Parts: sequence; C-alpha cells; structure tokens
Amino acid sequence: MRKSTVRRGIRSICAGIIALIVATFFHGEISTLLMLGLAGEARLTFLGFFLAGMLGGFGVLVAAFGLLQNGQGEPPVRLFPTILLLFSLVVLFFVLTYTWITSPPAPVLAPGESINI
Repeated sequence: MRKSTVRRGIRSICAGIIALIVATFFHGEISTLLMLGLAGEARLTFLGFFLAGMLGGFGVLVAAFGLLQNGQGEPPVRLFPTILLLFSLVVLFFVLTYTWITSPPAPVLAPGESINI
C-alpha cells in the first residue's frame, strides 16, 4: 500500500465533500457575495455538485490505486489525520443536514404586507 497515494486520494475526497457542502448549504451566500442572480445561483449549485462528483470519484480511484500498489521503499506517512478530517467532514455534512431539516421555515410575507422597522 502506498500511503502517500492513499492520502492524496482521501484529500481529494475531502475536497469533494467540501464542494458538496458549499453547493448544498451555502449557495445563496456565495451567489450574493459574487452578485449573481437566480440563474447564476442555480449554475453555481450545479457546478458545485459536478465538482464534488468529479473530485470524489477521482479521490476514490486514486485511493484504490494506492491501496493496490506496493509500498516498499516509501517514506512513512501518517494516514490518521487525513482519515480524521474525512470523518469530521462527513459528520459536519450530516449535522448541517439535520439542522436544515429541523429548523423552522422563514416566515413568508403575504402579498401586499410590509415590514415595519
């Protein structure tokens, strides 16, 4: 097993999960920051999902190739911090999903109703 190749694959999977989190939960804030309209926000979300899939798939392939290769003569590499990062990103995704599901919806104004400040 070539641990450096496995670590590179796991880091790519982590980057894919970060892209998925940004595209799923923070697409509105990013599109506001970049001054995009609704079409730009939808395009940004699609790009985030596409990037997450590509990075995740590439990471899985690289990690699998690293597991299959012979690791003789390789310098010692620690995998635990990278695996811990992957696990924490997965937990963060599920925490954000749970928070999104259980949070009450924002109040919607009726047509013609105004806000008094």
